[in-house]
Amino acid sequence: MSSELAYRPATPDDLAACERIWVVGINDYLRPMNLPAVPDDNPGLRRLHAHTLATDPERFWVAARGDRVVAFGSAVERGRLWFLSMLFVEPAEQGGGVGRELLRRMLPRPLDGRVLGTATDSAQPVSNALYASLGIGPQLPLFDLIGRPRPDRPLPALPGDVRAVPLALGGGPELDALDRELLGFEHPQDHAFLHDPDRRAFGYRDGGGRLVGYGYASVAGGIGPIAVRDRSLMAPVVGHLLRTVEPRGASTVWLSGAQGEALAASLAAGLRIDGFPLLLCWSRPFADFERYLPISPGLP
Repeated sequence: MSSELAYRPATPDDLAACERIWVVGINDYLRPMNLPAVPDDNPGLRRLHAHTLATDPERFWVAARGDRVVAFGSAVERGRLWFLSMLFVEPAEQGGGVGRELLRRMLPRPLDGRVLGTATDSAQPVSNALYASLGIGPQLPLFDLIGRPRPDRPLPALPGDVRAVPLALGGGPELDALDRELLGFEHPQDHAFLHDPDRRAFGYRDGGGRLVGYGYASVAGGIGPIAVRDRSLMAPVVGHLLRTVEPRGASTVWLSGAQGEALAASLAAGLRIDGFPLLLCWSRPFADFERYLPISPGLP
């Protein structure tokens, strides 16, 4: 190699290189499977990287040879949860322990009492084995559903005693309380991340006015996060968001294997599973995934 490999905390100037490495890394295993390549331009990814760097700068690291960044990893800590958001190494640098060294620098110390989690591609056995060797084992499939619901195949409606009301973007005490119930922690910084002119937020209230759920949807197509007090509300809330927020193109929603009713209803309505599933991994359970749909695979 042209120079020694150096590890250092990331800076905002590194984020363009991180996007490049992500694109190269994803396409490196998509193309041999004859799957479409991801585009070079990923504004949502850039926003996610900027967010995790801003909230958890000490957990965003890069590896570089001279001036060239060749690998990066980022993680966030929310309450007792350490969640690996991204870990990508250029193909030419793989197999030399770069990813493991980045993980070593990113992992919390001490580990006592911490829960470790991530979402990883099921098509990456080497990465899955690395995480499992640290106790972050695959537990639950996560499916990317895309498309639009057909008018003749409606998803379940909200129960008659539940009404949807617009919420101010950015979270609030009621959302924090629901997150503590379902996740064990609140994360207002991630609700603030969702503050976007293209995004809509809804609260779901019962006849007594109590908040029984919340959900986000974007005109760019993304659905989530969703949190509900009763698991039977997950499918109706997914249906409400799909019907209420008309996207510029297709909708996309990540549903886990624990959300069987919502998954079945979305497929029956005409959405389809895109690509292979991701795997939600953890060292110990940290969320009620029957009642919670994450913001994205890169954030809890």
